Amino acid sequence: MANYDRILQRYFESAIGNYLITDTSWKILYCKGSLLIGEDQWNRWSKLYHDDPTEDLDIEWEIAEKGNGLYYRVRTKEIRDGNESYLVHQVYDVSDFANIFHDLSSYSRMWRTLSTCQADLMSILSDQLTHCLPIVVKNLQAECAVLYVDRTTDELRRYVYAKDMQKVVKKRMPELKFDVFSEKHVPGKTCELPGFRGDFMCFTKGCTISGDLYGLYVALPKTEKDDDRMYSMYFSMFKLFIENALLRDKVVYESEHDHLTGLYNKAKYSALMNGKFRTCDCITVFNLDVNYLKRVNDTMGHEAGNTLLRMAADSLKAVADGEDTYAFRLGGDEFMLIAADADEAKAERIERRWRDALAEINKNADGIECVIACGIKTGKKPYDIDQILEEADKLMYADKRAIKISRGDDPDAR
Repeated sequence: MANYDRILQRYFESAIGNYLITDTSWKILYCKGSLLIGEDQWNRWSKLYHDDPTEDLDIEWEIAEKGNGLYYRVRTKEIRDGNESYLVHQVYDVSDFANIFHDLSSYSRMWRTLSTCQADLMSILSDQLTHCLPIVVKNLQAECAVLYVDRTTDELRRYVYAKDMQKVVKKRMPELKFDVFSEKHVPGKTCELPGFRGDFMCFTKGCTISGDLYGLYVALPKTEKDDDRMYSMYFSMFKLFIENALLRDKVVYESEHDHLTGLYNKAKYSALMNGKFRTCDCITVFNLDVNYLKRVNDTMGHEAGNTLLRMAADSLKAVADGEDTYAFRLGGDEFMLIAADADEAKAERIERRWRDALAEINKNADGIECVIACGIKTGKKPYDIDQILEEADKLMYADKRAIKISRGDDPDAR
């Protein structure tokens, strides 16, 4: 039997370290050092070289067991001892160095990804809140992102964006039983969302200083463990963006809405009147005035009068979407509903829906009836918006007198 220690001492100045001696078919004959390598494991590592010629062989190669965090460098050299040929494999354990480089590479990748996401968010800093959802899906390589927002000025809404969608889909959720803001939903933990398949990670949630609640849930792909660190780095970034957007929306909302009714105010009306409302293909103006407000204030009190105004506003909210159809309170008992790109046929449908909503509100009212005079005028491009407003105003006053006459009231009384 060959003296393998003597062979190592003969051909290597220092035989300290880890060595394997194999025959020329790469079968293990001898191990020296602290390595515990089984025959099957060695065959799996070295099979790439089994068919190569071994005469005068002198190569360096690597072994990587990423799952176990093991990395080795191996120098393989042919040694002749008498009439026998052997392969001596000097094995260096470089696991610590390799793992350091792996961590550095991983952190570098995370920072590059994080910087890209940050740049994407900065580019939409002044945009709508929901514009962050495509960025969430893109940068997290997610299947879907769902944002719940419960504003103090509005009911709960849900916004959804998936990677195969063209735009964010919004939906009112007035009766949602699933408590997206529950304490059991902790950022980083997964849960099921009603109406969706699969698990979603609670990515970030909270409450702004104005009282608005939000919760962002993301359907994430299956990833390596070290990606969990990357996700955690996004939590505060999206939290900051969402809260800033909600606070900005709050400021904008306060500047554009009437505090009593929640409808758009005169400032918003003026802004749209100087822009969008002058460039539509067609437009319909609904000039509205609440009858009997002074009588209600005088006989039932101003709180009852406020209730009457809110009833009128609620009837308009039933048809206004803030995208094509806008509802305004211009002051006192004066209201306006303007439908952009609405021809006469569409205006008739809007009117029916509004009157049905008003009838339903009156049916459920407690001793207060909301009666609204309305003048409707449609114009097609090229139209004169000021002339349309004037004609709608005349039609409204004619309707106001007709309503009072039909009820046996003085048509000139307030």
